[in-house]
Amino acid sequence: MVRLLGRRTRALLTVSALALGGLAGLLPVRAVAQEAPRRVEGRVQRPMAGGDSARMVSAVGAWVTLHRVGKDVAGPIDSVRTDAGGRYRLQYRLTGATDAVYFASTTWGGIAYFTAPFKAPVVAGEDAVITVFDTTSRQYPLSIKGRHLIISALDSTDQRTVVEVYEVANDSVRTLVSPDGTPPSPTWTARIPSAARDVRVNEGEISPEAFVASEGRVAVFAPIAPGLKQVAFSYKLPSSSFPLALSSESNAVVFEVLLEDPRGTVTAKGMTAVQPVTLEQRSFRRFLAQDVPAGTALVIEMPSAGMPTSNLYIAGLLVGLGFLMLLVLTRSTQRAAARAAPAGPVRPVTAALQPDVLPADRLAQEIAALDALFAQQQAPSDDVRRAYEQRRGELRDALAAALAGSGPGR
Repeated sequence: MVRLLGRRTRALLTVSALALGGLAGLLPVRAVAQEAPRRVEGRVQRPMAGGDSARMVSAVGAWVTLHRVGKDVAGPIDSVRTDAGGRYRLQYRLTGATDAVYFASTTWGGIAYFTAPFKAPVVAGEDAVITVFDTTSRQYPLSIKGRHLIISALDSTDQRTVVEVYEVANDSVRTLVSPDGTPPSPTWTARIPSAARDVRVNEGEISPEAFVASEGRVAVFAPIAPGLKQVAFSYKLPSSSFPLALSSESNAVVFEVLLEDPRGTVTAKGMTAVQPVTLEQRSFRRFLAQDVPAGTALVIEMPSAGMPTSNLYIAGLLVGLGFLMLLVLTRSTQRAAARAAPAGPVRPVTAALQPDVLPADRLAQEIAALDALFAQQQAPSDDVRRAYEQRRGELRDALAAALAGSGPGR
């Protein structure tokens, strides 16, 4: 997607292409056999207030582009305009490597929106619907659904690599964009330690051009659509930065800390140590807290010396798993946000909307997304399999509790 900020053009990559491209890199390249043409028949829609309840209206004349992303080649392969009913129809054949995935996108108000990857030969209905949103540059608080802090063991330069992952939620029905100005204002920002060095955004939903780090803060200038967006970045801290004192700037539904060093500890109100996780033969102590209020103090203590480590490559796997899960959750949240559009002028809200997707349904969606991702791994290692089974067990137990608590009237 492309968004003009002041007089500069920032090329903003999206989670769909990067996450799918990253997944493609995990799979071997094999040529596909010729088969019958495939097709997708969908609709582009947007929320519009009307009467006493929200309704969806067609996005007429929007360009819909069909994309192919594979290890061998990636790019657009066809496009078409929507008709008077907002409908579009595209036909294509599978070509090249079998790792390729296909999906459609459209641009509305300068922001790109995507479908999920097409799996069946004929895709129609909800799987082919693209919901777009009007934009707003009015600044309002975004909510934090999850914050994840991953800290490596000491490396050979006496530094620790820190990966921070935020799950940022836009609970309105408009895409938040950065207003034009000099300098432009960010759509989201967060504090980082003043000693942080080599700050860089991780590949994912935020492109490097839309990410800025300076004076103990990181700032995002990318559009933030209704639903969830994952912001992931990393930096290095010298061993002298520990004990590390942090403070949460906003409420967080879930706050997770992973420490590769087994002697590390975390002290914070409501945060407890839970079962460690092991991925790719690297073990992480895990600390977890829920419903963390803004201003919560956090202290992370780490030993001053230990076994050197190369880099926190496992964090990339953790983030990668989250990208595809967020893709599923974002689409369901956006649809719920669209259906919950208010009848009057749109006003930013800080509280979550009350969508028709119940907690149990959301957990079921997470399980389905996790299963789908794991099923695409050609030869998962024992560590990856154990991590998958552990996470699935947690989601299954949470789903059982949600169903038990919903009562017979669910």
